[in-house]
Amino acid sequence: MPSAAPLIPLPPGEIHLWLCFHGDAGSNALTAACRALLTTQELSKQDRFHFARDRHRYLLTRAMVRSVLSRYAPVRPQAWQFAAGAFGRPRIDAPVAEEAQGLDFNLSHTDGLIVLALARNVALGVDAENVGRKASLDVADHFFSPAETQALRALPSAQQATRFFELWTLKESYIKARGMGLQIPLDSFGFALDHDSGGIEFALADARANDDAQRWQFWQLQPTPEHLVALCAAPLASSAARIVCREIAPLEWDRPRQVRTTRASAPT
Repeated sequence: MPSAAPLIPLPPGEIHLWLCFHGDAGSNALTAACRALLTTQELSKQDRFHFARDRHRYLLTRAMVRSVLSRYAPVRPQAWQFAAGAFGRPRIDAPVAEEAQGLDFNLSHTDGLIVLALARNVALGVDAENVGRKASLDVADHFFSPAETQALRALPSAQQATRFFELWTLKESYIKARGMGLQIPLDSFGFALDHDSGGIEFALADARANDDAQRWQFWQLQPTPEHLVALCAAPLASSAARIVCREIAPLEWDRPRQVRTTRASAPT
């Protein structure tokens, strides 16, 4: 990505999704450029991954976060500092540039895809899955809400894998937006998905979720036939939030990308 690239505005009511489609390795020059952005601790963590593909993905992820954040605030990619919240979710800790105020992000990765979501003064969570992998339907039996499991098992067997990934990514996006991970029981909330309208209905199954379901909005997008992305956000300045997508090759180029929204909840 060119160092002189202009700052990108991120007004209230917009959520930006950055998509990095990657292979298992990069050039020596790209690897060196990415490593130059990372801290000693990040480099040490990268080196601890056993497989080369995991080292490459981690390197791209960290370089992507740093370089993309610098498209929204006049901060050098190397200068960003991060801290972990009470349940381990990373957040921006420094520097305190005016343009960085209220800026938050969330990450997800799966085979062949890294997704970075950004917004201002909005709690958000994103999850991505490669739907080509085998669906763990037994997970639904143990961790989904009873209503979700019943609806899933009522589908024809050929449709169950797709529905599993739709539900799983939505559930992951929600617990990530809450910033509490699996401290929120996965069966304490659930989704009903309308096959005809593409709607998403969200409800709390019991009081363990300790939340107000009405404040959240959800979207699902399919950037490729193999990848499914779910996004959760609240509160939004506008009932009709705008999702802006860009494709990126970290430190090389980025460009707008049109991505189809396959499902969405009704604006609150």
